[in-house]
Amino acid sequence: MLWRPEPSEEEMVMRIVLPARQEVHDYAERVSEALRTLAYVERRLPQEISADMAFGGADNVSVRLTPDAPSGEAPLFLAHSAISALRNYVVASATAVDADYLVLPPRRPQRAESYAAQARISTQPGSFVLSLTLPLVDIYTEGPAGAGSDQEPLIEIPPQPFGRKVTSRMLAAAQRAQRLASEVGEGDKPLSSFGQYGQLSPNATELEALSLLGGPDHDVYQIRFSQSPLASGSHEPTRLKITPGQQRILGEAADFLRTKQPRAAVTVIGLVVRLFRAGKYGKGEAVIQGVDDDTGDARRFRVELDESDYNLAVKAHATGLEVTATGDLDIRGTRRSLRRLTSFSVLPGIGDD
Repeated sequence: MLWRPEPSEEEMVMRIVLPARQEVHDYAERVSEALRTLAYVERRLPQEISADMAFGGADNVSVRLTPDAPSGEAPLFLAHSAISALRNYVVASATAVDADYLVLPPRRPQRAESYAAQARISTQPGSFVLSLTLPLVDIYTEGPAGAGSDQEPLIEIPPQPFGRKVTSRMLAAAQRAQRLASEVGEGDKPLSSFGQYGQLSPNATELEALSLLGGPDHDVYQIRFSQSPLASGSHEPTRLKITPGQQRILGEAADFLRTKQPRAAVTVIGLVVRLFRAGKYGKGEAVIQGVDDDTGDARRFRVELDESDYNLAVKAHATGLEVTATGDLDIRGTRRSLRRLTSFSVLPGIGDD
């Protein structure tokens, strides 16, 4: 077996010799030595090397929790909170790869949900370590990887596969979130700094996940990002330590974004209870009393309608039919408005065609 790292000015070649047959009595020991050697050179853990090979290319995100419990054990509520937070973290970052929202739409893209389903979680030796293996290639990737390269790869991995985009986003979001939390905690920046839009700005779901990884009591935790060298752009493992104070600020920031930022693609279904327009013709405003699919709460929502949709609203109000409207939910105090509508229609009643 020949292992060669990324080319450099001083190219290094390391040879690892393994028995040709697994029946050799020390085969397991030889494989273990090979993994430790690779781990030393790549500055990764042997478990990460093994998962990388088993998945045909995988990055790793691990979280070291610090519960008041024997090594390898954790209270059920803490483990449940951390695992749920990890899943939401993956889905949120996978969604953010293609959608730069500070507050994600209530319906997550199917690709993000499917990718999270591909991830595998395990425990590792230590205080209580959750290790998340994230495949480089997801089920939506099509076509042969490595096309156009001079050397045929041992494993077909695209230069920038979807999984690498997800883990890179997770790392960037965590680094920026921690930096902002420290600045807010020291009084250098206000909490509203989390609402400043940028390409790598963490969204509310990512912030909430990073806040909840330490459990309900916000115990200090470490999060480690390790990337496979099988895809371009990999770097040495990065470890962050998230303090209880930072976790509380991240949770407050998530709440701030959800109450102050518009929420995209929210659908409201309900009755038209009020109508207004300045003249006999033209656009107008309607108030819908109903339930939105973002929270499930029954509230009143104001919508601005063009002339044709306003006429539909008048018809619905006169006949007592429900309407459905989809747009960006904007919250200002107790006032809720749907802006930039993408759809508006009257729902047929019983017996209607």
